[in-house]
Amino acid sequence: MSGESWSDRLLGGFRKTSERLAENLGGIVGASRLTEAQLDDLEDALILSDLGPRAAARIREKLKAAKFESGVDAQGLKEAVAEEIAAILRPVAKPLEIVAFPRPQVILVIGVNGSGKTTTIAKLAHLFQEQDYGVMLAAGDTFRAAAIGQLKVWAERLGIPIV
Repeated sequence: MSGESWSDRLLGGFRKTSERLAENLGGIVGASRLTEAQLDDLEDALILSDLGPRAAARIREKLKAAKFESGVDAQGLKEAVAEEIAAILRPVAKPLEIVAFPRPQVILVIGVNGSGKTTTIAKLAHLFQEQDYGVMLAAGDTFRAAAIGQLKVWAERLGIPIV
């Protein structure tokens, strides 16, 4: 396992969302505490980055009480937000366990456009290959034509059949 923290892996997993979030958080810098206006901007940035209103409100409240020792900077704010997102997800995070029976097993991957579903599918397929499971991929994205081609490329790289 890599030396990355859970927060680092979380941000890596949501790369596009985190990139949008970083762009949206860029202007929120300054004093050792966030102002109400900055907190409003933060909440808006979180919602615009697909975190949802409940999660955004929770993060806003947590960061309202936070004190940034050397002043609020983009990196410190990003790390604080990442830790709060991790805190929200930690209670429901659990390892993916594949049981021997019943077989075959199907894993359906769903999510919004651009969230990394196809890449995640390839990573899961590779993981299961390394654990000596038989793996087959099936494309289900009929909306984005390139998605099927992208999955075919991953299947070929991994030597996995695709239907």
